[in-house]
Amino acid sequence: MMKNLLTSVILFTMISGSVIAQSIYFRAGTGYGLPIATASIGEIHSQTDVANVAGTTSTASTKGVNASYGSGPDLNFAFGYKLNENFIIDLNFQYLMGTKFKIGDTYNSTSGTYSYVNNNITTTSSKGLFFNPSIIFSAGFGKAAPYARFGLYAGSPTVTSERSSYYNGDGIDSTVYRGEYKKGIAFGFQGAVGMNWKLSEKLDLFTELNFISMTYYAGEFDVTKNISSNGSTVTDNLPTMSLSQKQIIYKKEYDPTKVNIDATKPTIALRQSTPFSSLSLQIGIRFSLWKLAE
Repeated sequence: MMKNLLTSVILFTMISGSVIAQSIYFRAGTGYGLPIATASIGEIHSQTDVANVAGTTSTASTKGVNASYGSGPDLNFAFGYKLNENFIIDLNFQYLMGTKFKIGDTYNSTSGTYSYVNNNITTTSSKGLFFNPSIIFSAGFGKAAPYARFGLYAGSPTVTSERSSYYNGDGIDSTVYRGEYKKGIAFGFQGAVGMNWKLSEKLDLFTELNFISMTYYAGEFDVTKNISSNGSTVTDNLPTMSLSQKQIIYKKEYDPTKVNIDATKPTIALRQSTPFSSLSLQIGIRFSLWKLAE
């Protein structure tokens, strides 16, 4: 009797495993996100002066820069489980390579054979791996099946900020100062509508319009580069910086009478929100272990 019971259990496990396996799919794709729900990160100023015998002509412009660091190209991979013909559990992983945003000042002056430049530009961008569990409602699995996808979106990205200065007045001076905002959690929500286009019995193409609403709070800021140069002399300033100059720890609240009084300890500051929302178009391939319906 025990032998028959064991045989039955093994057969049941094999059948159940086969049924589960036939309900699994894998997909991979790529896309590009546009910034939405942006916040102001600064301004970009530019001015050019041209001097000649008739006088000096100046042109200048100032423009505000709004950013959301969830924008830019991405790569994604997911696997899912079909509950029935209409509902799917989808577990998506997405790697973001963020858009670069620039703020600062550029100044150019020319007069005959003389040229003068004074530029101070800060470039910021993001990168990170995000986890996106969601539920998909699909209107069937035919040759062209529309679907909607809703879920959570979370990750721990890094925002890099690099400030470059260049001055060629009395000699040439330049500096590069780079730091990273990291160790915080970005959390939000995701919604998408898309279409599956059948290519073969188990393969289809998906196209998707994806909306992500998310905010990031960095846990700390670390200076990773501080180099200055004056003509032929290049100086690495990072080793001479104190810890309070090289690292900032962000908190929800703190007692200002008990922190930021010791240069050998990190600077404490209030945390700030960074927008990570985007609207993206995604495209990719899905491979199903079940046969797609006609």
